[in-house]
Amino acid sequence: MATWFITGCSTGIGRAAAAVVARAGHTVVATARRPETLDDLVAAHPDTVIALPLDVTDDASVASAVDATLERVGHIDVLVNNAGIGYFSTIEESDADDVHAMMEANFWGAARVTTAFLPHLRERRAGHILTVSSIAGVRGSAGLGYYCATKFAVSGFMEALAAEVGHLGIRVTLIEPGPVRSLWIPSGEKNEAVLPDYAEVMEPFWDRIRGLPGKQPGSPEALAEAMLALVDAPQPPLHFVAGVHALAGARTKIERLTAEVEGWEALTRSVDRPVSPADAGA
Repeated sequence: MATWFITGCSTGIGRAAAAVVARAGHTVVATARRPETLDDLVAAHPDTVIALPLDVTDDASVASAVDATLERVGHIDVLVNNAGIGYFSTIEESDADDVHAMMEANFWGAARVTTAFLPHLRERRAGHILTVSSIAGVRGSAGLGYYCATKFAVSGFMEALAAEVGHLGIRVTLIEPGPVRSLWIPSGEKNEAVLPDYAEVMEPFWDRIRGLPGKQPGSPEALAEAMLALVDAPQPPLHFVAGVHALAGARTKIERLTAEVEGWEALTRSVDRPVSPADAGA
Protein backbone atom coordinates (compact mmCIF):
# COMPACT_ATOMS: atom_id res chain seq x y z
CA MET A 1 0.00 0.00 0.00
CA ALA A 2 1.14 3.53 -0.82
CA THR A 3 0.98 6.87 0.96
CA TRP A 4 -0.75 9.70 -0.91
CA PHE A 5 -0.65 13.44 -0.21
CA ILE A 6 -3.60 15.26 -1.81
CA THR A 7 -4.31 18.99 -1.87
CA GLY A 8 -7.74 20.63 -2.06
CA CYS A 9 -9.74 17.81 -0.49
CA SER A 10 -12.72 19.77 0.85
CA THR A 11 -14.82 19.23 -2.29
CA GLY A 12 -14.84 17.93 -5.84
CA ILE A 13 -11.97 16.00 -7.36
CA GLY A 14 -9.77 16.22 -4.27
CA ARG A 15 -12.48 14.93 -1.96
CA ALA A 16 -13.31 12.09 -4.35
CA ALA A 17 -9.63 11.19 -4.74
CA ALA A 18 -9.10 11.03 -0.99
CA ALA A 19 -12.15 8.79 -0.51
CA VAL A 20 -11.42 6.46 -3.43
CA VAL A 21 -7.74 6.08 -2.54
CA ALA A 22 -8.58 5.43 1.13
CA ARG A 23 -11.17 2.80 0.18
CA ALA A 24 -8.48 1.08 -1.87
CA GLY A 25 -6.49 0.68 1.35
CA HIS A 26 -3.86 3.36 0.85
CA THR A 27 -2.85 5.92 3.47
CA VAL A 28 -4.07 9.40 2.55
CA VAL A 29 -2.87 12.72 3.88
CA ALA A 30 -5.88 14.84 2.94
CA THR A 31 -5.41 18.59 3.10
CA ALA A 32 -7.66 21.63 2.96
CA ARG A 33 -7.56 25.23 4.09
CA ARG A 34 -10.23 24.31 6.65
CA PRO A 35 -9.41 20.78 7.83
CA GLU A 36 -12.69 20.54 9.74
CA THR A 37 -14.36 20.05 6.35
CA LEU A 38 -12.60 16.68 6.27
CA ASP A 39 -13.97 15.40 9.60
CA ASP A 40 -16.47 13.06 7.96
CA LEU A 41 -13.77 11.68 5.67
CA VAL A 42 -11.53 10.92 8.65
CA ALA A 43 -14.46 9.39 10.52
CA ALA A 44 -15.21 7.10 7.58
CA HIS A 45 -11.55 6.02 7.25
CA PRO A 46 -9.97 6.55 10.69
CA ASP A 47 -7.09 4.16 10.05
CA THR A 48 -6.06 5.48 6.63
CA VAL A 49 -6.92 9.20 6.40
CA ILE A 50 -4.98 11.97 8.11
CA ALA A 51 -6.36 15.52 7.77
CA LEU A 52 -3.99 18.48 7.77
CA PRO A 53 -4.48 22.21 7.21
CA LEU A 54 -2.91 23.56 4.03
CA ASP A 55 -3.11 26.83 2.17
CA VAL A 56 -1.11 26.29 -1.01
CA THR A 57 -0.69 30.06 -1.45
CA ASP A 58 1.26 30.36 1.83
CA ASP A 59 4.89 29.24 2.10
CA ALA A 60 4.73 28.66 5.85
CA SER A 61 1.56 26.59 5.54
CA VAL A 62 3.13 24.40 2.85
CA ALA A 63 6.30 23.88 4.89
CA SER A 64 4.28 23.00 7.99
CA ALA A 65 2.10 20.50 6.12
CA VAL A 66 5.12 18.80 4.51
CA ASP A 67 6.97 18.57 7.83
CA ALA A 68 3.89 17.22 9.62
CA THR A 69 3.33 14.65 6.89
CA LEU A 70 6.87 13.29 6.94
CA GLU A 71 6.87 13.24 10.74
CA ARG A 72 3.61 11.27 10.91
CA VAL A 73 3.89 8.87 7.97
CA GLY A 74 7.60 8.88 7.19
CA HIS A 75 7.35 9.22 3.43
CA ILE A 76 4.98 9.79 0.54
CA ASP A 77 4.67 7.80 -2.65
CA VAL A 78 2.14 9.92 -4.54
CA LEU A 79 1.61 13.68 -4.57
CA VAL A 80 -1.65 14.96 -6.03
CA ASN A 81 -1.69 18.69 -6.80
CA ASN A 82 -5.40 19.39 -7.03
CA ALA A 83 -6.11 22.65 -5.19
CA GLY A 84 -7.20 25.43 -7.50
CA ILE A 85 -9.88 27.95 -8.38
CA GLY A 86 -11.66 29.19 -11.50
CA TYR A 87 -12.22 32.65 -12.94
CA PHE A 88 -14.63 33.57 -15.71
CA SER A 89 -14.27 36.76 -17.74
CA THR A 90 -12.95 38.19 -20.96
CA ILE A 91 -9.27 39.05 -20.75
CA GLU A 92 -9.87 42.77 -21.18
CA GLU A 93 -12.51 42.89 -18.46
CA SER A 94 -10.67 40.72 -15.93
CA ASP A 95 -9.90 42.03 -12.46
CA ALA A 96 -6.16 42.12 -11.74
CA ASP A 97 -6.49 41.11 -8.08
CA ASP A 98 -8.70 38.14 -8.94
CA VAL A 99 -6.28 37.05 -11.64
CA HIS A 100 -3.27 37.27 -9.33
CA ALA A 101 -5.11 35.26 -6.65
CA MET A 102 -5.91 32.55 -9.19
CA MET A 103 -2.32 32.35 -10.39
CA GLU A 104 -1.17 32.01 -6.79
CA ALA A 105 -3.52 29.08 -6.22
CA ASN A 106 -3.39 27.29 -9.55
CA PHE A 107 0.25 27.69 -10.59
CA TRP A 108 2.32 28.82 -7.64
CA GLY A 109 0.38 26.56 -5.29
CA ALA A 110 1.26 23.46 -7.29
CA ALA A 111 4.84 24.69 -7.69
CA ARG A 112 5.22 25.34 -3.94
CA VAL A 113 3.95 21.95 -2.84
CA THR A 114 5.90 20.10 -5.51
CA THR A 115 9.22 21.79 -4.78
CA ALA A 116 8.69 21.33 -1.04
CA PHE A 117 8.47 17.56 -1.54
CA LEU A 118 11.22 17.25 -4.18
CA PRO A 119 14.14 16.79 -1.74
CA HIS A 120 12.24 13.93 -0.10
CA LEU A 121 11.37 12.30 -3.42
CA ARG A 122 14.93 12.70 -4.72
CA GLU A 123 16.33 11.07 -1.61
CA ARG A 124 13.99 8.10 -2.05
CA ARG A 125 14.57 7.91 -5.82
CA ALA A 126 10.84 7.24 -6.17
CA GLY A 127 7.45 8.88 -6.31
CA HIS A 128 4.70 9.95 -8.66
CA ILE A 129 3.51 13.55 -8.98
CA LEU A 130 -0.03 13.88 -10.34
CA THR A 131 -1.14 17.41 -11.14
CA VAL A 132 -4.74 18.20 -11.98
CA SER A 133 -4.54 20.65 -14.86
CA SER A 134 -7.36 20.99 -17.41
CA ILE A 135 -8.15 20.78 -21.08
CA ALA A 136 -7.87 24.57 -20.61
CA GLY A 137 -4.15 23.92 -20.27
CA VAL A 138 -4.11 22.32 -23.71
CA ARG A 139 -6.15 24.82 -25.73
CA GLY A 140 -7.32 28.35 -25.02
CA SER A 141 -11.00 29.19 -24.60
CA ALA A 142 -12.84 32.50 -24.77
CA GLY A 143 -14.04 33.57 -21.34
CA LEU A 144 -11.30 31.61 -19.60
CA GLY A 145 -8.21 33.43 -20.80
CA TYR A 146 -6.45 33.90 -17.48
CA TYR A 147 -7.59 30.53 -16.18
CA CYS A 148 -6.07 28.95 -19.30
CA ALA A 149 -2.87 30.89 -18.62
CA THR A 150 -2.58 29.32 -15.16
CA LYS A 151 -3.08 25.85 -16.57
CA PHE A 152 -0.67 26.36 -19.48
CA ALA A 153 1.88 27.50 -16.87
CA VAL A 154 1.31 24.35 -14.82
CA SER A 155 1.69 22.21 -17.94
CA GLY A 156 5.00 23.83 -18.92
CA PHE A 157 6.31 23.54 -15.38
CA MET A 158 5.42 19.86 -15.08
CA GLU A 159 6.75 18.98 -18.54
CA ALA A 160 10.09 20.56 -17.59
CA LEU A 161 10.05 18.82 -14.22
CA ALA A 162 9.46 15.45 -15.88
CA ALA A 163 12.58 16.00 -18.00
CA GLU A 164 14.61 16.90 -14.90
CA VAL A 165 13.58 14.11 -12.52
CA GLY A 166 12.74 11.11 -14.69
CA HIS A 167 16.22 9.63 -14.29
CA LEU A 168 15.76 9.85 -10.50
CA GLY A 169 12.80 7.48 -10.52
CA ILE A 170 10.24 10.26 -10.06
CA ARG A 171 7.27 10.11 -12.41
CA VAL A 172 5.14 13.08 -13.45
CA THR A 173 1.63 13.06 -14.91
CA LEU A 174 -0.59 15.97 -15.91
CA ILE A 175 -4.30 15.18 -15.63
CA GLU A 176 -6.27 17.26 -18.13
CA PRO A 177 -10.02 16.82 -17.65
CA GLY A 178 -12.95 18.49 -19.32
CA PRO A 179 -16.03 19.48 -17.28
CA VAL A 180 -16.21 17.50 -14.03
CA ARG A 181 -19.07 17.63 -11.53
CA SER A 182 -17.58 19.90 -8.88
CA LEU A 183 -17.91 23.39 -7.39
CA TRP A 184 -15.42 24.84 -9.87
CA ILE A 185 -18.09 26.90 -11.67
CA PRO A 186 -20.25 27.95 -8.68
CA SER A 187 -17.25 28.90 -6.54
CA GLY A 188 -15.21 30.70 -9.21
CA GLU A 189 -15.21 34.48 -9.44
CA LYS A 190 -17.14 35.81 -12.42
CA ASN A 191 -17.14 39.08 -14.29
CA GLU A 192 -20.26 38.96 -16.42
CA ALA A 193 -19.99 42.54 -17.65
CA VAL A 194 -19.71 42.22 -21.41
CA LEU A 195 -18.59 45.03 -23.67
CA PRO A 196 -20.74 45.15 -26.82
CA ASP A 197 -17.80 44.07 -28.98
CA TYR A 198 -17.56 40.78 -27.04
CA ALA A 199 -21.27 39.98 -26.86
CA GLU A 200 -21.24 37.68 -29.90
CA VAL A 201 -18.71 35.40 -28.24
CA MET A 202 -19.51 35.84 -24.56
CA GLU A 203 -23.29 35.60 -24.45
CA PRO A 204 -23.23 31.96 -25.62
CA PHE A 205 -20.35 31.37 -23.19
CA TRP A 206 -22.35 32.61 -20.22
CA ASP A 207 -25.35 30.55 -21.29
CA ARG A 208 -23.17 27.43 -21.21
CA ILE A 209 -21.60 28.33 -17.87
CA ARG A 210 -24.95 28.99 -16.21
CA GLY A 211 -26.43 25.75 -17.49
CA LEU A 212 -23.50 23.42 -16.84
CA PRO A 213 -23.36 22.88 -13.03
CA GLY A 214 -24.76 19.47 -12.19
CA LYS A 215 -24.70 18.40 -15.83
CA GLN A 216 -20.96 18.01 -16.33
CA PRO A 217 -20.19 14.62 -17.87
CA GLY A 218 -17.06 14.03 -15.82
CA SER A 219 -17.35 12.00 -12.62
CA PRO A 220 -14.91 12.97 -9.84
CA GLU A 221 -15.02 9.40 -8.52
CA ALA A 222 -14.20 7.94 -11.94
CA LEU A 223 -11.34 10.42 -12.28
CA ALA A 224 -10.04 9.32 -8.88
CA GLU A 225 -10.17 5.69 -10.01
CA ALA A 226 -8.20 6.71 -13.09
CA MET A 227 -5.54 8.17 -10.80
CA LEU A 228 -5.16 4.78 -9.14
CA ALA A 229 -4.71 3.20 -12.57
CA LEU A 230 -2.13 5.80 -13.58
CA VAL A 231 -0.07 5.21 -10.44
CA ASP A 232 -0.17 1.45 -10.98
CA ALA A 233 0.84 1.73 -14.65
CA PRO A 234 4.41 0.59 -15.45
CA GLN A 235 4.86 3.53 -17.84
CA PRO A 236 2.32 6.26 -17.01
CA PRO A 237 1.76 9.09 -19.48
CA LEU A 238 3.01 12.62 -19.03
CA HIS A 239 -0.36 13.87 -20.31
CA PHE A 240 -3.59 12.09 -19.37
CA VAL A 241 -6.58 13.62 -21.17
CA ALA A 242 -9.65 12.81 -19.08
CA GLY A 243 -13.14 12.58 -20.53
CA VAL A 244 -14.73 12.73 -23.97
CA HIS A 245 -15.00 16.54 -23.98
CA ALA A 246 -11.29 16.88 -23.25
CA LEU A 247 -10.46 14.20 -25.81
CA ALA A 248 -12.29 16.12 -28.54
CA GLY A 249 -10.61 19.37 -27.51
CA ALA A 250 -7.16 17.81 -27.50
CA ARG A 251 -7.64 16.23 -30.90
CA THR A 252 -8.90 19.52 -32.36
CA LYS A 253 -5.83 21.31 -30.99
CA ILE A 254 -3.49 18.66 -32.42
CA GLU A 255 -5.16 18.82 -35.83
CA ARG A 256 -5.05 22.63 -35.96
CA LEU A 257 -1.44 22.79 -34.79
CA THR A 258 -0.40 20.14 -37.29
CA ALA A 259 -2.15 21.98 -40.11
CA GLU A 260 -0.49 25.28 -39.17
CA VAL A 261 2.97 23.74 -38.84
CA GLU A 262 2.69 22.00 -42.20
CA GLY A 263 1.00 24.92 -43.96
CA TRP A 264 3.73 27.36 -42.92
CA GLU A 265 6.67 24.97 -43.14
CA ALA A 266 8.40 26.82 -45.99
CA LEU A 267 8.42 30.12 -44.09
CA THR A 268 9.42 28.28 -40.93
CA ARG A 269 12.49 26.81 -42.63
CA SER A 270 13.42 30.19 -44.09
CA VAL A 271 14.25 31.50 -40.62
CA ASP A 272 17.35 29.29 -40.39
CA ARG A 273 20.30 30.51 -42.49
CA PRO A 274 23.84 29.16 -42.87
CA VAL A 275 26.28 30.77 -40.46
CA SER A 276 28.64 33.07 -42.35
CA PRO A 277 32.31 33.38 -41.43
CA ALA A 278 31.63 36.92 -40.20
CA ASP A 279 28.81 35.73 -37.95
CA ALA A 280 31.00 32.92 -36.62
CA GLY A 281 33.71 35.42 -35.67
CA ALA A 282 36.20 34.03 -38.16
